[in-house]
Amino acid sequence: MRGTALAKHLLEARMSETTAPEKPVEKKSRKKLIIIVVVVLALAGGGGVFYVKRAGAAPEGAAKGKKKSDHEAKSGKADEESEETATSDDEEKSGEEEQSDKGHEEGKSEKSEKKSSRAVKLSLPDDGEVKKVIELQPFIVNLADTSEARYLRLTVSIGIGEGAGGDEKPDPLFTTRIRNVMLAVLTTKSSEEVLTPEGKITLRKELLKAARAVSKEPKVEAIYITDFIVQL
Repeated sequence: MRGTALAKHLLEARMSETTAPEKPVEKKSRKKLIIIVVVVLALAGGGGVFYVKRAGAAPEGAAKGKKKSDHEAKSGKADEESEETATSDDEEKSGEEEQSDKGHEEGKSEKSEKKSSRAVKLSLPDDGEVKKVIELQPFIVNLADTSEARYLRLTVSIGIGEGAGGDEKPDPLFTTRIRNVMLAVLTTKSSEEVLTPEGKITLRKELLKAARAVSKEPKVEAIYITDFIVQL
Protein backbone atom coordinates (compact mmCIF):
# COMPACT_ATOMS: atom_id res chain seq x y z
CA MET A 1 0.00 0.00 0.00
CA ARG A 2 1.05 3.57 -0.61
CA GLY A 3 1.12 4.51 3.05
CA THR A 4 3.26 1.51 3.94
CA ALA A 5 5.77 2.31 1.18
CA LEU A 6 6.01 5.88 2.35
CA ALA A 7 6.61 4.81 5.91
CA LYS A 8 9.31 2.37 4.74
CA HIS A 9 10.99 5.08 2.69
CA LEU A 10 11.06 7.45 5.66
CA LEU A 11 12.54 4.79 7.91
CA GLU A 12 15.32 4.02 5.38
CA ALA A 13 16.12 7.72 5.06
CA ARG A 14 16.30 7.98 8.80
CA MET A 15 18.60 5.04 9.09
CA SER A 16 20.95 6.47 6.48
CA GLU A 17 21.08 9.69 8.42
CA THR A 18 21.93 7.96 11.64
CA THR A 19 24.76 5.96 10.05
CA ALA A 20 26.42 9.06 8.56
CA PRO A 21 28.93 10.67 10.94
CA GLU A 22 27.77 14.17 10.29
CA LYS A 23 25.90 16.17 12.89
CA PRO A 24 24.13 14.52 15.79
CA VAL A 25 20.35 14.58 15.50
CA GLU A 26 18.59 16.69 18.00
CA LYS A 27 15.96 15.17 20.27
CA LYS A 28 13.30 17.52 18.94
CA SER A 29 13.76 16.28 15.34
CA ARG A 30 13.63 12.69 16.54
CA LYS A 31 10.31 13.24 18.32
CA LYS A 32 8.96 14.96 15.24
CA LEU A 33 9.94 12.00 13.07
CA ILE A 34 8.26 9.54 15.45
CA ILE A 35 5.06 11.56 15.33
CA ILE A 36 5.15 11.58 11.51
CA VAL A 37 5.67 7.81 11.43
CA VAL A 38 2.79 7.22 13.84
CA VAL A 39 0.50 9.41 11.72
CA VAL A 40 1.51 7.62 8.54
CA LEU A 41 0.95 4.22 10.13
CA ALA A 42 -2.41 5.37 11.37
CA LEU A 43 -3.39 6.44 7.87
CA ALA A 44 -2.14 3.18 6.47
CA GLY A 45 -4.19 1.19 9.00
CA GLY A 46 -7.48 2.77 7.96
CA GLY A 47 -7.54 6.06 9.81
CA GLY A 48 -7.87 4.83 13.37
CA VAL A 49 -8.50 7.44 16.00
CA PHE A 50 -6.50 7.55 19.20
CA TYR A 51 -7.96 8.77 22.48
CA VAL A 52 -5.87 10.01 25.33
CA LYS A 53 -7.39 9.27 28.72
CA ARG A 54 -6.53 11.15 31.78
CA ALA A 55 -5.20 9.09 34.59
CA GLY A 56 -8.00 8.13 37.04
CA ALA A 57 -10.84 9.29 34.71
CA ALA A 58 -13.83 6.94 34.74
CA PRO A 59 -15.54 5.90 31.48
CA GLU A 60 -18.60 7.91 30.54
CA GLY A 61 -20.82 4.84 30.67
CA ALA A 62 -19.55 3.97 34.13
CA ALA A 63 -20.19 7.53 35.32
CA LYS A 64 -23.71 7.40 33.96
CA GLY A 65 -24.24 4.00 35.51
CA LYS A 66 -22.98 5.29 38.81
CA LYS A 67 -25.26 8.33 38.64
CA LYS A 68 -28.17 6.08 37.75
CA SER A 69 -27.32 3.69 40.58
CA ASP A 70 -27.09 6.58 43.05
CA HIS A 71 -30.45 7.90 41.79
CA GLU A 72 -32.05 4.46 42.14
CA ALA A 73 -30.59 4.08 45.61
CA LYS A 74 -31.92 7.49 46.65
CA SER A 75 -35.29 6.73 45.02
CA GLY A 76 -35.46 3.34 46.77
CA LYS A 77 -34.54 4.93 50.07
CA ALA A 78 -37.17 7.61 49.57
CA ASP A 79 -39.77 4.92 48.73
CA GLU A 80 -38.84 2.97 51.86
CA GLU A 81 -39.07 6.09 54.00
CA SER A 82 -42.42 6.96 52.38
CA GLU A 83 -43.69 3.44 52.96
CA GLU A 84 -42.49 3.46 56.56
CA THR A 85 -44.14 6.86 57.10
CA ALA A 86 -47.39 5.62 55.52
CA THR A 87 -47.29 2.47 57.65
CA SER A 88 -46.63 4.52 60.75
CA ASP A 89 -49.49 6.88 59.89
CA ASP A 90 -51.83 3.93 59.26
CA GLU A 91 -50.85 2.32 62.56
CA GLU A 92 -51.31 5.61 64.39
CA LYS A 93 -54.68 6.17 62.71
CA SER A 94 -55.74 2.60 63.48
CA GLY A 95 -54.68 3.07 67.09
CA GLU A 96 -56.67 6.31 67.33
CA GLU A 97 -59.73 4.63 65.81
CA GLU A 98 -59.44 1.70 68.23
CA GLN A 99 -59.15 4.11 71.16
CA SER A 100 -62.12 6.09 69.85
CA ASP A 101 -64.21 2.93 69.41
CA LYS A 102 -63.15 1.68 72.82
CA GLY A 103 -64.00 5.03 74.41
CA HIS A 104 -67.36 5.06 72.61
CA GLU A 105 -68.18 1.55 73.80
CA GLU A 106 -67.11 2.37 77.36
CA GLY A 107 -69.21 5.54 77.33
CA LYS A 108 -72.20 3.64 75.93
CA SER A 109 -71.80 0.87 78.51
CA GLU A 110 -71.48 3.38 81.35
CA LYS A 111 -74.58 5.22 80.16
CA SER A 112 -76.54 1.96 79.96
CA GLU A 113 -75.42 0.95 83.46
CA LYS A 114 -76.51 4.29 84.88
CA LYS A 115 -79.89 4.00 83.16
CA SER A 116 -80.39 0.45 84.45
CA SER A 117 -79.33 1.44 87.95
CA ARG A 118 -81.80 4.31 87.95
CA ALA A 119 -84.60 2.05 86.67
CA VAL A 120 -83.90 -0.53 89.39
CA LYS A 121 -83.84 2.13 92.08
CA LEU A 122 -87.16 3.63 90.95
CA SER A 123 -88.83 0.24 90.58
CA LEU A 124 -88.17 -0.80 94.17
CA PRO A 125 -91.30 -0.15 96.25
CA ASP A 126 -91.20 1.32 99.73
CA ASP A 127 -92.07 -1.90 101.54
CA GLY A 128 -90.57 -1.41 104.97
CA GLU A 129 -94.00 -1.86 106.58
CA VAL A 130 -95.04 -4.94 104.56
CA LYS A 131 -96.07 -7.89 106.73
CA LYS A 132 -97.56 -10.19 104.11
CA VAL A 133 -97.55 -10.58 100.31
CA ILE A 134 -100.56 -11.73 98.34
CA GLU A 135 -100.27 -12.71 94.68
CA LEU A 136 -103.31 -11.88 92.59
CA GLN A 137 -104.50 -13.80 89.56
CA PRO A 138 -102.93 -12.57 86.28
CA PHE A 139 -104.57 -9.74 84.39
CA ILE A 140 -105.20 -10.00 80.63
CA VAL A 141 -106.58 -6.72 79.31
CA ASN A 142 -107.03 -4.76 76.09
CA LEU A 143 -104.86 -1.67 76.07
CA ALA A 144 -106.10 1.72 74.91
CA ASP A 145 -104.28 1.69 71.53
CA THR A 146 -106.47 3.11 68.75
CA SER A 147 -104.43 2.00 65.70
CA GLU A 148 -104.72 -1.72 66.40
CA ALA A 149 -105.52 -4.13 69.24
CA ARG A 150 -102.85 -4.55 71.92
CA TYR A 151 -103.00 -6.92 74.85
CA LEU A 152 -101.32 -6.80 78.22
CA ARG A 153 -100.68 -9.78 80.45
CA LEU A 154 -99.76 -8.63 83.94
CA THR A 155 -99.21 -10.40 87.25
CA VAL A 156 -99.29 -8.29 90.42
CA SER A 157 -98.58 -9.04 94.06
CA ILE A 158 -99.67 -6.71 96.85
CA GLY A 159 -97.83 -6.10 100.09
CA ILE A 160 -100.05 -5.79 103.14
CA GLY A 161 -99.12 -4.05 106.40
CA GLU A 162 -101.49 -3.56 109.35
CA GLY A 163 -104.34 -6.09 109.60
CA ALA A 164 -102.60 -8.69 107.44
CA GLY A 165 -104.07 -11.49 109.58
CA GLY A 166 -101.05 -13.77 109.82
CA ASP A 167 -101.30 -16.95 107.75
CA GLU A 168 -105.01 -16.59 107.16
CA LYS A 169 -106.26 -16.46 103.60
CA PRO A 170 -107.14 -12.95 102.38
CA ASP A 171 -110.77 -11.96 102.32
CA PRO A 172 -112.21 -12.63 98.81
CA LEU A 173 -113.98 -9.27 98.92
CA PHE A 174 -110.65 -7.55 99.54
CA THR A 175 -108.87 -9.19 96.59
CA THR A 176 -111.90 -8.67 94.33
CA ARG A 177 -112.07 -4.97 95.05
CA ILE A 178 -108.30 -4.66 94.47
CA ARG A 179 -108.51 -6.46 91.11
CA ASN A 180 -111.47 -4.39 90.02
CA VAL A 181 -109.79 -1.06 90.62
CA MET A 182 -106.54 -2.19 89.07
CA LEU A 183 -108.37 -3.38 85.98
CA ALA A 184 -109.87 0.07 85.61
CA VAL A 185 -106.40 1.65 85.65
CA LEU A 186 -104.86 -0.85 83.21
CA THR A 187 -107.48 -0.36 80.51
CA THR A 188 -106.66 3.36 80.32
CA LYS A 189 -103.05 2.70 79.30
CA SER A 190 -101.65 2.39 75.77
CA SER A 191 -98.76 0.10 74.84
CA GLU A 192 -96.53 3.13 74.27
CA GLU A 193 -97.14 4.30 77.85
CA VAL A 194 -96.34 1.02 79.58
CA LEU A 195 -93.47 -0.39 77.49
CA THR A 196 -90.81 2.04 78.76
CA PRO A 197 -89.14 1.61 82.19
CA GLU A 198 -90.53 4.97 83.27
CA GLY A 199 -93.99 3.92 82.09
CA LYS A 200 -93.88 0.76 84.25
CA ILE A 201 -92.81 2.77 87.29
CA THR A 202 -95.69 5.20 86.75
CA LEU A 203 -98.11 2.30 86.33
CA ARG A 204 -96.99 0.71 89.59
CA LYS A 205 -97.51 3.96 91.49
CA GLU A 206 -100.98 4.42 90.01
CA LEU A 207 -101.98 0.84 90.92
CA LEU A 208 -100.77 1.40 94.49
CA LYS A 209 -102.76 4.60 94.79
CA ALA A 210 -105.91 2.90 93.44
CA ALA A 211 -105.55 -0.08 95.81
CA ARG A 212 -105.15 2.16 98.85
CA ALA A 213 -108.26 4.08 97.85
CA VAL A 214 -110.50 0.97 98.13
CA SER A 215 -108.96 -0.66 101.21
CA LYS A 216 -108.26 1.03 104.52
CA GLU A 217 -107.75 -2.27 106.27
CA PRO A 218 -105.75 -4.31 105.62
CA LYS A 219 -103.53 -1.49 104.45
CA VAL A 220 -101.79 -1.90 101.10
CA GLU A 221 -98.16 -0.85 101.53
CA ALA A 222 -96.62 -1.88 98.21
CA ILE A 223 -97.30 -3.18 94.72
CA TYR A 224 -94.99 -5.69 92.99
CA ILE A 225 -95.19 -6.33 89.24
CA THR A 226 -93.90 -9.88 88.75
CA ASP A 227 -94.97 -10.58 85.15
CA PHE A 228 -95.39 -8.18 82.26
CA ILE A 229 -96.06 -9.04 78.59
CA VAL A 230 -97.45 -6.82 75.83
CA GLN A 231 -98.68 -8.58 72.69
CA LEU A 232 -97.86 -6.41 69.67
